[in-house]
Amino acid sequence: MVSISPGTVTLFALSPLLVYLLCRRFDPKKPWGRALQRCVAGILLLCLWNLLSPVQLGVNPLSAYLTGSLGLPGLGLLYVLSLIG
Repeated sequence: MVSISPGTVTLFALSPLLVYLLCRRFDPKKPWGRALQRCVAGILLLCLWNLLSPVQLGVNPLSAYLTGSLGLPGLGLLYVLSLIG
């Protein structure tokens, strides 16, 4: 059985809220605002994938940005890369 600390669960639960607040703070017309929005979209897509699929994909800044920028094709690309590696 895997033991997960309550602090990790709390951090995982509050991270989307923190990222959402950062997105609201930055102007989406600026490059950093767009990058942050893409990362948020990528994180949401990856979390949805990990909930619904038996194959788990790692959530890190690069995969979140790639998935957020490319959308579902980026998610497919990460899946193919996980099969290769």
